[in-house]
Amino acid sequence: MLISNPVIRGFNPDPSICRKGNDFYIVTSTFEYFPAVPIYHSTNLAEWEQIGFCITDPRDIDLSSSRSAKGIYAPTIRYREEDDTFYMITTLVKNDCYHENECILMSAKDPAGPWKKQYIKEAEGIDPALFFHNGEAYCLGNMRPHPENPADRSRWIWIRRIDLDEGKLIGERKILLKDGAVRGAACPEGPHLFFKDGFFYLVIAEGGTSHNHAVSVFRSTDIYGPYEPNPRNPVLTHRMMRRESEFNSIGHADLIQLPDGSWWSSVLGVRPYEDPMLRNIGRETFIVPVIWEDDWPVFAPETGKVEAAYESPIDEPIKLSKAEGTEKSFPDQLPPAFETLREPSYSIKDGKLSLQINQFMLTEPHPAAFAGVRQTEKVFEAEAEIEFSPEENEEAGLAVILNQERNYTLAITAESGKTMLRLSYAGEKIEEAECSSHLVLRFTASGLEYRAWYRNPDENGFKAFGPVLDGSKLSIMQGGFTGVLFGMYGSSNGKESRNSAEYSYFRYRAE
Repeated sequence: MLISNPVIRGFNPDPSICRKGNDFYIVTSTFEYFPAVPIYHSTNLAEWEQIGFCITDPRDIDLSSSRSAKGIYAPTIRYREEDDTFYMITTLVKNDCYHENECILMSAKDPAGPWKKQYIKEAEGIDPALFFHNGEAYCLGNMRPHPENPADRSRWIWIRRIDLDEGKLIGERKILLKDGAVRGAACPEGPHLFFKDGFFYLVIAEGGTSHNHAVSVFRSTDIYGPYEPNPRNPVLTHRMMRRESEFNSIGHADLIQLPDGSWWSSVLGVRPYEDPMLRNIGRETFIVPVIWEDDWPVFAPETGKVEAAYESPIDEPIKLSKAEGTEKSFPDQLPPAFETLREPSYSIKDGKLSLQINQFMLTEPHPAAFAGVRQTEKVFEAEAEIEFSPEENEEAGLAVILNQERNYTLAITAESGKTMLRLSYAGEKIEEAECSSHLVLRFTASGLEYRAWYRNPDENGFKAFGPVLDGSKLSIMQGGFTGVLFGMYGSSNGKESRNSAEYSYFRYRAE
């Protein structure tokens, strides 16, 4: 069986991987979306199924005012055999200076949940990680040496012991690195620590999370250092390749050893569009093999770059459902692929989803009413059947979102006593026409050409609405760390509302 990259498609950056027995688990970043920190399961490294989220209770994190590209950053997941427990640690980022960050430690016996939360004080910076060795637990992190200057892209990697029961850092903080493999490297971050054959290996990301992204490795015989750099650093990057290559922006690695003794790594990467500076799908999760030479890890050893496919080292594949949405009705609970913006704002009854309209707009850093899924391919269609009787200022329909500044909406709204269908970009009207209150709405994409469509429920064919939409406005190169999501949304545009939109189904298909 082949491992086909990316193994987790659509916006799933900063992957961290762990193993218990023959089961593998990956978690990824979610930023301003909720629930937070999706967890994926596999038994063969090739097929991954989302089994839930680590953070599912809105009381556990406050995303209500998180701007786009803030929120939950770079989680790490680890399994600790001593207490048969899974641990996930992450950062809730609130501002550019990181002054008000919150470090969150979650634990669970079953990775599908429920997870128990603790706040970790004094865990400065972002990208925390856990390391277990000889009965001790350690926390690693990434700090700004000059936090008052957000433009300073330097980072220091630190380590402290952690009391997992109390959720407290203990002992003195030690600085392991003050730079990356390249002197003055941008953003040394994402530290992970491993022990093998007498050496502690520190694996970091550096170069920033765009085309210059890279993986570098350091080692020491003492956990507190000093750490020597691998002479081959960076050990994995696509920065030396053309931007037009199949994958770029490779970095942020985590390592796992299989029961057969072989080693593999999860990394993030991007599938660029025809214009390699555009990447609407966002950063995704990839898997590459690792071997060891001269007591150093060698990533993707046959070619030195991430390939589209590798032979799975495990002989017994599992068959996962490829269902990506609901057809005729909604289940009692939305599938785990669905995300909301900062807070949930819906209920499901008798197979229909009721989206509660609120005053917040998609263009604001507030909990706008939205429930949607990630764009996973360059060619897709997403549609929903909606019934909505709007008052003035209210709207509900479908949205395609990169962030609060960049989004398209196709919505039923009211104007001068008439029910209207309106297509907008970031709140600015593109097209408008009178319509009924019961429609099937659709967005499609073919590369960078997005289109809006509609039909009456008793009709067969869709009608195009408005012009071809410029998909380049939805690229993460235009700002942010996420990727495109599309789904059901509504707003009363700054005014209080008790209205709701009823959705009979939502469907997403990708090629």
